[in-house]
Amino acid sequence: MLKLIHMTDLHLTGTGELHFGHDTHEATRQALDHARTHFADAGFLVITGDLANWGEIGAYRKLERLLADYPLPVYLMIGNHDNRDNFLSVFGDRHRFDAPFMQYWADHDRYRLLFLDTQTAGTAGGAFGSHRLRWLDQRLSESEREVLMFMHHHPTPTGAHAMDAKGVADWDAFHRVLARHSAKIRHIFHGHCHTDMQGHIEGISFSGLRSMGSQVYPDLSTEMVSRWEGAPHYAVALIGERSLVTHQQDFTYAGDVHTHPRGQFTDFVNNCAKRGVNVPDADPDPLEIAS
Repeated sequence: MLKLIHMTDLHLTGTGELHFGHDTHEATRQALDHARTHFADAGFLVITGDLANWGEIGAYRKLERLLADYPLPVYLMIGNHDNRDNFLSVFGDRHRFDAPFMQYWADHDRYRLLFLDTQTAGTAGGAFGSHRLRWLDQRLSESEREVLMFMHHHPTPTGAHAMDAKGVADWDAFHRVLARHSAKIRHIFHGHCHTDMQGHIEGISFSGLRSMGSQVYPDLSTEMVSRWEGAPHYAVALIGERSLVTHQQDFTYAGDVHTHPRGQFTDFVNNCAKRGVNVPDADPDPLEIAS
């Protein structure tokens, strides 16, 4: 079984400026330390874009220092807040980018990992364009492995107006590529939305996460952006041959975690009986089917 760690939307700044009142550098440091402590057996870590809030070189230098001795392979991606040139000046030798785009691929065990570049100039939304869609189609066509896909923007409209206004301009063309290769794509991991999100597109499941800064409340009734004071988190995904499960890690939680032995079903039965409730000891007989 493959175990991977997914983080997104760090929104680091070069000066330590807060992100809507949140210290994203400290949150990122805590998240990385938590993952290092609790999931050292993971295969790798992916951060799906918006590494920097303003694209400053200083923000990428901060991330470089945070990752300097990290014990897992770390795959980095850009989002709409990132600056390509400044990102490349710090991390240009880290991956085999399909320059001038920051898309690339890697193989890990039985999986092909595809890291997409959805940033497009002049908008907070995303787009692929013909070159990037051809690249994606070719990488999917040539892969004999199952594919795990990573992207910054969400892969399909969500019904939340403010989110979808910053979505992918050529979703339809992207979905046509997905449809051609849906049998080999196991899951899409994304960021951008700053909220928990799960769904599927063309039969492919996807999931998104909260950010390391401010969180977005998915209010479906307004075109305004709705923010709330949710805690940051990251996800651990467990991927088996016939299953995929993600667990969100609330790494800033400082309260107690209470543990106790798992109760026996006989205890449940006895407790129900004390309250005058009978728990059946056999399933009901199926109803006769009328002839």
